[in-house]
Amino acid sequence: MRRIYTCLLAFILLQGCSEAQQSIAEPDVLETGSATEATETAPEDQTFVVLPGWAEEAFLAQGLNQKYRVGNWVQPNILSGDFDGDKQEDVAFLIVNTATDEKGVMIVFQDEQKSYSVFGAGTLFEDMRNMDWIEIFEKVEAGQTIAPTLIEEETGDILGEDLQNAVLLKSDGIFLHLAEACGGGIIYKKDTGYGWINIE
Repeated sequence: MRRIYTCLLAFILLQGCSEAQQSIAEPDVLETGSATEATETAPEDQTFVVLPGWAEEAFLAQGLNQKYRVGNWVQPNILSGDFDGDKQEDVAFLIVNTATDEKGVMIVFQDEQKSYSVFGAGTLFEDMRNMDWIEIFEKVEAGQTIAPTLIEEETGDILGEDLQNAVLLKSDGIFLHLAEACGGGIIYKKDTGYGWINIE
């Protein structure tokens, strides 16, 4: 009789361990609509360095890879949008000057010439040659009116929005900023060339 109890107890313990192992091995499942999918967490060091095919071809065909490499110190590091207002989807991405390690942004336009513009990374733009301070890299949708930050010249104090110099974005802009501090702005298309809206 004692042997039967011992065997029964061993069976219960083994069954419990088996169920525990099964519950650990199975991923959590979220139900969304009519389909279910396992939850997945992207690794913290995941980088996004793949350009769309047409942009990569333009980058290589013009020999830009000999002077720049795609930067990945901020994620995402590639943005898609109409950055020149021609209704074509362009690509903006972070770059590093391979000779000087200066950082900046490049836009490759989806026009016939696959032209491009460089901001920083050794090319002076609005008194900025090295944009290694970028910690936030986002697209700003066209159609928004953006007011620069009004700053007291003598003290450097922030006074608020400079509504008199607000800009209507006719195409998508590129927002660059520090993560937890003042400093940054928006690259945007002007009637000729590109401008900078200072956002503190």
